[in-house]
Amino acid sequence: MGGASTAAPLSALSALYWNPATISGLEHTELEVGLDVLFTDHRVSSSVSGFSGSTEADAGTFPVPNFGWVYHLKDSPLTFGLGVNAIAGFKTNLAADPTNPILSPQPTGLGRVSSEATFLQLSPVLSYSLSDRLSIAAGPVISSAQVGLEPFTFDSANTNGTYPSGRATRYHWGGGFQTGVYFIPDDCWHLGASFKSPSWMETFEFFGQDQTGAPRVMNANIDLPMIVSVGTAYSGFEKWLFAVDGRYIDYKHADGFGDPATFDATGSLSGLDWSSVFALAMGAQRALGDRVFLRGGYTYNQNPIQDGESFFNVASPLIYQHMLSVGGSYKLNDKLAVNVGYSHYLDNSVSGPIVFPGIGAIPGSSVTNELTANFLSFGILLQQ
Repeated sequence: MGGASTAAPLSALSALYWNPATISGLEHTELEVGLDVLFTDHRVSSSVSGFSGSTEADAGTFPVPNFGWVYHLKDSPLTFGLGVNAIAGFKTNLAADPTNPILSPQPTGLGRVSSEATFLQLSPVLSYSLSDRLSIAAGPVISSAQVGLEPFTFDSANTNGTYPSGRATRYHWGGGFQTGVYFIPDDCWHLGASFKSPSWMETFEFFGQDQTGAPRVMNANIDLPMIVSVGTAYSGFEKWLFAVDGRYIDYKHADGFGDPATFDATGSLSGLDWSSVFALAMGAQRALGDRVFLRGGYTYNQNPIQDGESFFNVASPLIYQHMLSVGGSYKLNDKLAVNVGYSHYLDNSVSGPIVFPGIGAIPGSSVTNELTANFLSFGILLQQ
């Protein structure tokens, strides 16, 4: 459905992820387990003073596990839910390349660029049906994250101008909260809205070493952004469901992501300078009999990374804007269904100047990030 689920509760995972109030709209107590597999194609090209090159990343596959459980309390307006989701992350791996200026050995370039970040969230929620048509929900959000980055530019450079690699010393923790409302004005229309607070994370601590091999302890502040979603769905045509969501993601005020992309006197990078964005998701479902359900969707995201920030986001090139999705479900019996899906992120790119600490933007230079990605989804749904 392209993520259009704020007012269209189809299963435990989609309901818990985008609007916890919609779990009251699910017909059954259910358990859903899913695994998404992300394949990315990332290329970095750069040029300076007539010298240019291009390098492809070898990021491999990125697994994204998900778990959702919804329980309707018998003869009660209360519905309990629990979601465990890999809700954010990125991964890339670019070999040092002397033919590509941006990836030439430090300190003239960045050298090898490798990054991996995984954010997991545990989200218990309680939804309350005020009537047959109106539900509200709320619950805490507990976040855990592991981050690794080479070169680690969010702390001071070594005395010889190079940067160490950094790996978080452990999983770091944080939290926030979410709320939602779900309203069915008539038998055809459905309305929903949800609010996810920022996930305020503890300060990340990284182990690295300087140019002599001596140990270094480095730090960075990284929070996940606030997300506001509103949506509507229409089920007035037999065997059809249509849904549209609008979403605001506040990267600008999330530590690490939204802080200015500037180097201080020690060579430490303040942030990635991401912009807050709006997103639009549209989806449709068609029932073929009682067992087969086909779905399709389209998602548009404003790009949080502007051209001028291309250099600072070589390790975090999340620049996709258009996503097409198809998938479906097959009910093996009245209690068990199998879900499959495929999403394609259309090719996108950003270009900007190469920037060095103490020097600034290099005149006539450029660095371009190009990204396309494919997403495979598998899952099972067990209803009671």
